[in-house]
Amino acid sequence: MRPEHAIEQRLTEIRDGLVRVGTVSGTSGTHVIVAVDGANLTLPRLASYTPSTGDVVQILAVRPGAWFVLGKIA
Repeated sequence: MRPEHAIEQRLTEIRDGLVRVGTVSGTSGTHVIVAVDGANLTLPRLASYTPSTGDVVQILAVRPGAWFVLGKIA
């Protein structure tokens, strides 16, 4: 594999590990219950996002294990 392709592949793997997509199944106070990869996670959200059940949302990892809901995908 050419070096530039190897670098591009690795950067894609890193990016894919930081962003997820899920579906809102409920809320709990200021947190959102999101179905991601077959599991329900209760995650914090941005204050500007008002969740609704069924929303498809983007989830970002601030650091490994620290996820939060950015908001609904338009």
